[in-house]
Amino acid sequence: MGKSHIKRINAPKRWDILRKGNVFISRPNAGRSLELAISLNSVIKEFLHKTKTTKESKYLMKRQGVFVNGKRRYDEKFPVGFLDVVSFPSIKENYRLLVNRKDKLFLLKISDEDAKLKLSKVVDKKYLSEDKIQLNCSDGRNFLLRKDDALLKEVKKNDSVLYSLYENKIIKSLKLEQGALVYLYKGKHVGNLAAVDGFKAENIVFKLGKDVFETKKAYAFVVGKGKPEISIEEKH
Repeated sequence: MGKSHIKRINAPKRWDILRKGNVFISRPNAGRSLELAISLNSVIKEFLHKTKTTKESKYLMKRQGVFVNGKRRYDEKFPVGFLDVVSFPSIKENYRLLVNRKDKLFLLKISDEDAKLKLSKVVDKKYLSEDKIQLNCSDGRNFLLRKDDALLKEVKKNDSVLYSLYENKIIKSLKLEQGALVYLYKGKHVGNLAAVDGFKAENIVFKLGKDVFETKKAYAFVVGKGKPEISIEEKH
């Protein structure tokens, strides 16, 4: 029981779930941080309330089809991570997993066109050979590039790449630089969008209203310049 489930009372605080009632909740498979990921079953049952039981979630996945980042998934414990896209083609609905200003994970409804795109943060560059270099990204996605690819000269750690989910092709890179628009997904200012004003060592400097703040580069996710490349804000 303990390996496939987690007690609700002990679940990460970011999981916006009922803590009482049922004792357990599905634990996502290993591979993503529990602070920024939930199981596909929890997406369907706890967050979107499309089913009432795990059995119903399994039936929905088997009969109607549920896609995560453009691929059909059958495992109810498949981890859905930060910025991942969950799609229900049968009812033409798409959602992106985000974190709000209350430091809670939530699902933002997005359009079909927006569901074809995804942003990922570059966490490392790995040299596989003299001619091939691999970009390792925050969502586990890897991109193989040739050494003479112009993109490699631009992309550095903590930058982001916008790519097509269905073609698995990078559309553009987004640099962590002055003027870049970042989504703060960790730290005290989580859930805010802010423009980078400058840098201090390993921190970025930004404004929220008239106040100036600093936070770690690791807490900032570049989402565009001027405006986000993907839908990322709740509509009020």
